[in-house]
Amino acid sequence: MLRPGWTEMKRGVVLLAVALGALSGCATVGNAPAAGAASAATPGAPTPELQATYDRLLTRLGSGDATALPDLEKFSAANPGLAGPLLTLGLARARAGDEPAAERYYQRATQVCSRCGPAWNELGVLGRRQGRFAEAEQAYLRAIDLQPDYAPAYYNLAVLYELYVPRPELALQNYEHYLQLGGAEGVSPDVEKWVADLRRRVGGTAKAARAEGTS
Repeated sequence: MLRPGWTEMKRGVVLLAVALGALSGCATVGNAPAAGAASAATPGAPTPELQATYDRLLTRLGSGDATALPDLEKFSAANPGLAGPLLTLGLARARAGDEPAAERYYQRATQVCSRCGPAWNELGVLGRRQGRFAEAEQAYLRAIDLQPDYAPAYYNLAVLYELYVPRPELALQNYEHYLQLGGAEGVSPDVEKWVADLRRRVGGTAKAARAEGTS
């Protein structure tokens, strides 16, 4: 694993912003459950009451209410067919440093929701943190396959290719796709700088390869 430097720490700050964006992006309890999964409402259509309860829990969680997390766990246990609460609980556990619990929640979310790109994205984040880079890559690719317009997965895959599994061409491609999808508020200017730097590096590598080929 690379020794953390300024560039990696900077990417880490942005990764946190992207993760928080994933949380807000999964604020609905929807996400159609997989076949056979238990649901408290019609599959893919939670009742307005359930949605309102979940929204209140998210507000409490965001405000730092110490009782919100246990209440969210109870809500999820009572409604095991809803992927949104599982993903939110996973993110909360990951931020608290309990990665095994976070992974269990993410895995359950992928089982409940057959199209849940954010859960696979967060499994990739955990894999990257733990040095399981091949697994992280596959998780990000799975997220993209399920939700081709889910920008955070492209960002995380680009970081993986830039800093951990050096493939600058692929890093550049994924950063560019992330920007094409709109990126995240406050993040895009940094990514644009990294894209410009990668273009110079990739261009320099291509020129060197051509020079070697003609020598």
